[in-house]
Amino acid sequence: MNGLKQEKIKETLNATRKRRKRQIPRVYQLKLQNLSKKDRKKLDRLFLEAKWLYNYIIADIENRLTKDSWKLKQVEIKTPEGFEKRDINTLSSQMRQGIIERIKHSLKSLKKAKEKGIKAGKLSFKSEIRSIPLKQYGITYKISGDRNRIKIQGIKKKFRVLGLHQLIEDCEIANGLLVKKPSGYYLYVTCYLQKEKALEEIKKKQTRQPIGIDLGIKHQITLSNGEKISWYVEETKRLKKLQKTLSRKQKGSKNYFKTKLKIQKEWEYIQNKRKDTLNKAISHLKKFFLIAIQNDSIKGWHEGYFGKQVQNTGIGGITARLKRLATLIPVFFVDRYEPTTQVCSFCGHRQKIPLSERTYKCPLCGKEIDRDVNSAKNILKIAVEKLKGEGKLLKTLPVDCGEVTPVEWAIAHGEAGSLPL
Repeated sequence: MNGLKQEKIKETLNATRKRRKRQIPRVYQLKLQNLSKKDRKKLDRLFLEAKWLYNYIIADIENRLTKDSWKLKQVEIKTPEGFEKRDINTLSSQMRQGIIERIKHSLKSLKKAKEKGIKAGKLSFKSEIRSIPLKQYGITYKISGDRNRIKIQGIKKKFRVLGLHQLIEDCEIANGLLVKKPSGYYLYVTCYLQKEKALEEIKKKQTRQPIGIDLGIKHQITLSNGEKISWYVEETKRLKKLQKTLSRKQKGSKNYFKTKLKIQKEWEYIQNKRKDTLNKAISHLKKFFLIAIQNDSIKGWHEGYFGKQVQNTGIGGITARLKRLATLIPVFFVDRYEPTTQVCSFCGHRQKIPLSERTYKCPLCGKEIDRDVNSAKNILKIAVEKLKGEGKLLKTLPVDCGEVTPVEWAIAHGEAGSLPL
């Protein structure tokens, strides 16, 4: 019987893998609404038991990380008075399996880092766990769209959620993640959509024009067509005031933790504003048929003189988002060492130009152009020339100084961050 069961599991896994090749993942955020004090206590207990289990296994990995670790129903925790035993009642078996798999994944990552020569320590204890994996839809959690309710394994009550309208009818719901934030509790639902439908939606809004992108500090995004996009979301006055208030509170007191929670909520508000701005910028870039961008070292900018500007704009997220977008539309990454700023986009003359000069003046052809626009044009030109040489364009783009014309691409999509096949 066990052999037949394993064969069925393998067959279903293989069928799922084949199906996933024709799909793309999307994560939707649902917020739990109208929570009473009793509901919050139950959810807090769930996250507390997850912390107990995690820290218990981390304390003695060699002996406690076994095949049957998920069966633990009682753990020993350290308190100011000594060690005490705690029962795990709310955390379901599949949730425990998810936490143990997370520990194994972290250990593998540490091992790989050490093999590469990176200094890596060991897994440390957590004072708080803010996410619990929900492995299987229909078992660890269920959604009833007619009443806008969700059911979480281990809790009898169904919770009302906000945001179910985001889910598309034909999507395939997979695993989820229960997240605890300062503003409340959220359920992150992973859904798989058909690639063809997702591409059709993008193509409806898409223009047949390629674009080059230059990232910067003053203007976060400069496009090869001369368009500039800038934003700056700095820390609020309220946050600074709360940080001053926290410094005067006695550490460990009730007022200390209340103020700390207010600071966390304010940080969440600032991060949400930055994410929203970044989402709007990426949705604008989706309109272009081909995107070319230089793979700049944003981390180097952050560690240098422009740390505050990089942090307050979240510019580093643009490259990461475009790498994910490359599974749907062609995105080309130009090498970071290409001298895109020094070369004239009209005649190809190269000269050194200081950072203070914001206009590129070519002594050879006499053309004057904005420094960032010149760089964006060069990025697009390099991408087109390389793709043309590799036979990935059916109709090539002109690489002169004039306006670029539409380009026909071979229909294929490579892995994120790589060239389209």
